[in-house]
Amino acid sequence: MRLDVAGVSVSLDGRPIVHEADLRVDDREFVALVGPNGCGKSTLLRTIYRALRPSAGLISVDGDDVHRLPWRESARRTAVVAQETPAELDFTVWEVVLMGRTPYGRDAAADEERCARALDRVGLAGAEDRVYATLSGGEKQRALIARALVQETRLLLLDEPTSNLDVRHQLEILHLARELGVATLAVLHDLNQAAAFCDRLYVMSSGRIVAGGPPGEVLTPELISQVYGVRAVRRTQLVFERLKDESEP
Repeated sequence: MRLDVAGVSVSLDGRPIVHEADLRVDDREFVALVGPNGCGKSTLLRTIYRALRPSAGLISVDGDDVHRLPWRESARRTAVVAQETPAELDFTVWEVVLMGRTPYGRDAAADEERCARALDRVGLAGAEDRVYATLSGGEKQRALIARALVQETRLLLLDEPTSNLDVRHQLEILHLARELGVATLAVLHDLNQAAAFCDRLYVMSSGRIVAGGPPGEVLTPELISQVYGVRAVRRTQLVFERLKDESEP
């Protein structure tokens, strides 16, 4: 599986939002899209999952233009945990997860097995009959990821999956996403978390991707100052040296 975004531009109401974006996600990679608020991250992600159309450029999955695929075929290739998912869905957890089977023909026995397996994988086994609206923020995100899992796609798109969660649940969700073993593109705000969990990341600024690559190469104090307007200090090596010193007799 491979996602390719080549020269993609997006305009909303005639106003350019994203300018000639290029990125890729390879099979089993966890890739982050980071940048300041309003820089175009979520707009680009929404264009990738067909909620918006690009004004220029091409988005392809396994070499096929996603905007030319029938919707069922698109949903079989790409699963989405969107930022705007209603928080008060009046469904049980089981019903929410079962929605992930919509792109396929119904097979009650097989679908039941898939849903049970997905709920177990995200740590929600036994919560099938709970009403989605009564779940905690972290549990809701886990239920939505379970819904994505039963789509059985090889590409997962996450739009700010840790927003409105406490630190513990943020780390749990990112660890879960990392361990799924599918190609994943996530819009993230926390640079420390992006550096810790992602194989590669892309940095957006004013609608443009200004850097891309492994976190250690991309997240330099100079780039962070340029994009975010704040001073940054890299402490990874310093922490390692202190730990090493403390371990010595």
